[in-house]
Amino acid sequence: MNSWQLASLMVLVALVAVVGGGVWFILRHSQQRKQRVEERLLTMEKAAREKAAREKAAVKQKSQEDSTAAARAAAERLAAKRLAVEKAAAEKSAAEKAVVEQAIAEWAAAEQAEAERARQQRASEEDQENETDKDRLRAVEDAIAEWVETEREGSRLATTPGKLAEKTYTRTEALHQQVRSVIELVDKEFGDLEFIKNRIQADVDLLPIEFQQTVEDWKEGKALRRSTFDDLKMKFRYKAYSIEDGYEMFYLYNEWLSQQRQKLRVFIRLLGTEVDPLESIQSAIERTERTEREKYLEMDVDVIFTLRDIRAILEKLITMETVLRELEAVCRKRSEQIIAPPWEARGSL
Repeated sequence: MNSWQLASLMVLVALVAVVGGGVWFILRHSQQRKQRVEERLLTMEKAAREKAAREKAAVKQKSQEDSTAAARAAAERLAAKRLAVEKAAAEKSAAEKAVVEQAIAEWAAAEQAEAERARQQRASEEDQENETDKDRLRAVEDAIAEWVETEREGSRLATTPGKLAEKTYTRTEALHQQVRSVIELVDKEFGDLEFIKNRIQADVDLLPIEFQQTVEDWKEGKALRRSTFDDLKMKFRYKAYSIEDGYEMFYLYNEWLSQQRQKLRVFIRLLGTEVDPLESIQSAIERTERTEREKYLEMDVDVIFTLRDIRAILEKLITMETVLRELEAVCRKRSEQIIAPPWEARGSL
């Protein structure tokens, strides 16, 4: 190879190298530019998306603000409307309340006038009753005192010439005899009351049993064959009515017990002790007994014995009150048997 060919070859190689370098440079530059363009596009897209998001958020926020403002305005209008309605209702309620208060005031005035009239009438009746009770108590006290004096005078006049003088009763002894007579009376009435209560109790307890047995005999044809079940019920209703009217005895004995308690107060007063109307009889007995025992050697033993019997009467009266409560319960059962008999059969026969 000559020098010319070698030089041509070298020029060709150099030319190829230059062309290849230029192509590589152009390709690389194009690639870098494309990459920058893509990055710019990505940046622009990102910016566009962020702008769109900001605009969307702004629109949403404005929409929310508009909705909030509209809701606030609606709430304010509703509140104003409610306030107007409440004001009208309050005015109406105030007017109605005024009318009601006026009516109540008029009713209260009428009621007060009626209550005052009733109170005055009740006070008048109570005064009359108290006066009647005082008169009755004074009559009982005077009768007992008169009886005691008569007993003493009779014992004194019973002494005749030529005979030994009989014992002359002191006032306390004569009073003690009267107390003993009350003990006998209370004992008798206590027995009668217990008998009445027990009799009614037995009738009340046995009536359902007797009814059931009669119904069983009637079912088997052993008794009252021509009677119906309604006839049997009517028969036993009449039998319930036939029981002694314990309610009447209940009220009578309550009044009788009150009278006996008044007698005990009179006895204590005749023994020399004033009894306060509000003081219990037991307390008055204890006070009288304590006063008498404080006399020591001058103590009147008959007063102590009389007080002991008065205490026995009081205890018997308290027991009678218990029996009276039992009698009331028995009478209530009897009334229930008449009104709604528990001994009526239930269901079909």
